[in-house]
Amino acid sequence: MAECSSYRTEDVSSALENALEPLGGFGAFVSPGQNVLLKVNLLSKAEPDRAVTTHPEVVRALIHAVRSAGGEVSVGDSPGGPNTPAWVRQIHQTSGIAKVCAEENVPLLLFDDDPVRVTTHDPALFGAFTIGRAVAQADVLISVPKFKTHGFMMFTGAVKNLFGCIPGLEKATFHLKVPGRNEFAEMLVDLMRVCRPALAVMDAVVGMEGDGPAGGHPRKIGALMASADCAALDVVASAMAGFDPMEVYTNRAAANRGLVPTTADEIDVLGVPWRELAPPDFRLPASDPMSRMPSWLNDAANAHLLARPEFTGAVACTLCGTCRKVCPVGAVDLGSDGPAFDRSACIRCYCCQELCPPQAITLHVPALGRLAARMLPRKRP
Repeated sequence: MAECSSYRTEDVSSALENALEPLGGFGAFVSPGQNVLLKVNLLSKAEPDRAVTTHPEVVRALIHAVRSAGGEVSVGDSPGGPNTPAWVRQIHQTSGIAKVCAEENVPLLLFDDDPVRVTTHDPALFGAFTIGRAVAQADVLISVPKFKTHGFMMFTGAVKNLFGCIPGLEKATFHLKVPGRNEFAEMLVDLMRVCRPALAVMDAVVGMEGDGPAGGHPRKIGALMASADCAALDVVASAMAGFDPMEVYTNRAAANRGLVPTTADEIDVLGVPWRELAPPDFRLPASDPMSRMPSWLNDAANAHLLARPEFTGAVACTLCGTCRKVCPVGAVDLGSDGPAFDRSACIRCYCCQELCPPQAITLHVPALGRLAARMLPRKRP
């Protein structure tokens, strides 16, 4: 863990060196001649200062570090939604990643273009995934997530970032295959074991609080975090945000398999202590009171307790249809005034809110859900 006060090139490069030095430096992860893939977070079309995507200067610093270690480097992701060539080009350009990759002469890959089926051993739910061939063939995969809240998983970090290794709209089908949050998290841990990242470097210089991963607000944190263990990094990062790490579904799934401790204090944090950089009063997404209730109540309570998508941006809406295309259960109808939601069909995956380009869809917590949250307050680390 290293302090990083800004996205100036020299600040990020210095922070990356400081974060990796206690782990043996970059040479502990990359050897000369190895093919290194930086799996960034390019969720949707957003400027760097919105804190939706991995900042381009973090990517630049990693490119330089890989080359200094003698590796060959490429950058890639599969953004959410229908990835037409024109749309992906806009995401690459708006995020600033295209500019950095062009300046550094680095290939920028879309995993949708060349997928391959890969299996794993000892899965909880899924023994095989379709992922980008570049992911499967990389000698060294580095997850480069953004420090962000997440309406569905609570927090999105190094583990959740790997969901972008799955091409295109196939990602949305997993919300249909495993609509429950616990099962979805188990799937993500299965995916982590397929992808086998050697290192994770989290962009926590500026993170996102509130209704992430796209509709929240930027928040200065001032940290760059690195670990050879994606799940351990997420436990520490989520504790910094103010979560009990076991409220984050991917953390809980990893802990249930014995892959990670249940608290940040059980993890050796080298460099700056995590509490010194934890932002005060970091705004978290709506809690899931059903996670503390008997499972047989879930179906009956779902509509009355969980946040639901709500169209609030009639002025901002461009009628692009992304919300309808990404909904795995066909619960969104697009009219001339904007989207309408079939509440009985909605599975609360929040793909529509997450991927709405102008963020014209928000999450609304029903009154009973707000009452339950007050009666069952969050545990803080």
